[in-house]
Amino acid sequence: MRKLFVLLCLLLMLTILVPMKGIAREVTYPNNDLLISVEETAQRLNEEHFIIVDTRSEGYTEGHIPGALPFDAAQLADKSHPVDGYLVRAEEFERLMNELGISNDDEVIVYDDGDDTAATRLFYALELYGHKKVRVLNGGLKAWKAQGKEVSTTPSEERKGSFKANMQANLEVEHDYVKAAIDHPNKVLFDVRSKAEYMGEDVRAKRGGHIPSAVNLEWKKVLEDGEVPYFKEASAIEQMLEEAGVTREKQIIIYCQKAERASHMYFTLRLMGFEHLRMYEGSWEEWGNDPDTPIVNPSEQ
Repeated sequence: MRKLFVLLCLLLMLTILVPMKGIAREVTYPNNDLLISVEETAQRLNEEHFIIVDTRSEGYTEGHIPGALPFDAAQLADKSHPVDGYLVRAEEFERLMNELGISNDDEVIVYDDGDDTAATRLFYALELYGHKKVRVLNGGLKAWKAQGKEVSTTPSEERKGSFKANMQANLEVEHDYVKAAIDHPNKVLFDVRSKAEYMGEDVRAKRGGHIPSAVNLEWKKVLEDGEVPYFKEASAIEQMLEEAGVTREKQIIIYCQKAERASHMYFTLRLMGFEHLRMYEGSWEEWGNDPDTPIVNPSEQ
């Protein structure tokens, strides 16, 4: 009996000392309010102006957070623009948000599976067009499920929004602005594609490589490697950014291939308290297909 008692005590200690699978850590960031936990989301599901948006392209009917509105983030691409990747313009974005059921006074929670770029793409679009209250669910739907929360297969009730865009034009930059930022002492060109793309080994345009003077950190490095893709602790993200040469006193111009991965890093930098941010929506889709832009291709050197 005594041996059994000791064994039970040891098992109890292990359950206390070893983190349980799916339990989120309490982590804080400089702009902590931009990230929302599973716990807070679950507690606020029934609030009138607390709007949850499922941005996945598929999977909504198989299970989503109760009450979440379905929105395929692919709709954000401006099909009329000659360069693939630019966001829809203000009038079209207003239409999309109104059809979705978003109004300017709503607090909008966006999520995807947690290791995708759809939620942060909508986050960036909402900020670009002036929405003040938008947050990302930490760990996405994977975190929601890992923490044992209910998923629903019932479609949400249709809503009508009254969204009015107020474009923050200083967030966007174009080709000529980026060209002038090369080797600029107070600006950092931040390439958030994979190392292989940056080095010109993985080519997804007419030319491979990167913009001269650009630094590189792949966007997904800021996420945990486990089953639930929570954001890493602030200190770990800060260290990675510093090692890449991304610092707060400089203006950071973010790009990837089609500005989707760049939107994830935009959110990460906002979360980390960076203020001087710009998005190059044309990204490598524009730059790498233009024969007249300067490039660096280490794979050919």
